Amino acid sequence: MIYDCIVIGRGPAGISNAIYLKRFNYNPLVIAYSDGALADASSIDNYYGIGHIKGSDLIKAGVKQAKDLQVEMVDAEVTSVEVLDHIYVTTTNGSFEAKTLFLAMGKKKSGLKIPSAHLFDGKGVSYCAICDGFFFKGKKLGLVGAGAYMQTEYNVLKRFSNDITIFTEGEDVNITDAKVVKDKITALCGSDRLEFVQTINEKYDIDGLFIALGSQSGSSLASHLGLATDEKGYLVVDKNYMTNINHIYAGGDIIGGLLQVSKAVADGANAAISIKRDLDTNK
Repeated sequence: MIYDCIVIGRGPAGISNAIYLKRFNYNPLVIAYSDGALADASSIDNYYGIGHIKGSDLIKAGVKQAKDLQVEMVDAEVTSVEVLDHIYVTTTNGSFEAKTLFLAMGKKKSGLKIPSAHLFDGKGVSYCAICDGFFFKGKKLGLVGAGAYMQTEYNVLKRFSNDITIFTEGEDVNITDAKVVKDKITALCGSDRLEFVQTINEKYDIDGLFIALGSQSGSSLASHLGLATDEKGYLVVDKNYMTNINHIYAGGDIIGGLLQVSKAVADGANAAISIKRDLDTNK
């Protein structure tokens, strides 16, 4: 089945987008792994017509509204997106195909919680195996993570190196063909470039370290797909909410601006109008 649009994220921007598309008589699919940062808000007091509501309750209300309209939803983690004749989204719960894509998974990004976390970004540390794996061909690599996202990145890195150490940050993983280190990383060290990873108990010489903590974020998807970002890491979109790649749109916190529910809802609705125009043109 080919969906008219795959929406990644079930926060205000994603659900708003899906509701509008459904009411336009199109067939969206919402894919989400978590409720995002809004779920952690203890109280929202500045949203029009609603006072003193928990973020998690607002999300539940939006999701119910979409489900009442028969919007399809999949609870899964996105592991990869490919743009070919259509857009192909692979998740932990199957693969899906669509004509357009709306990215609305927020700006939250998982990373190492250490002072030197970003010291060697672009100097031995990468967040995209597909983008940078080739540059470390035959090198000694490290990979940080423990979930499905890490497994996807590992499958890519295996093409370039047979010397990979996986740092799980205390988690268990079901991998037998690589060295697995559960000790937590305490520092990334080197002079001009990353030279070694220091854990609580040991030092590991590394030529390149790939970060794949948590689930696929907007930032990591942007790197994989070649989507343009600004100096703060937000996705760049035009007045129609389209990224620099045709048929891929974005809205909500992932594109920056006023990081509020009201703006996210508006982004989703406006992007839906642009996606409708895209779909109408390419019938």
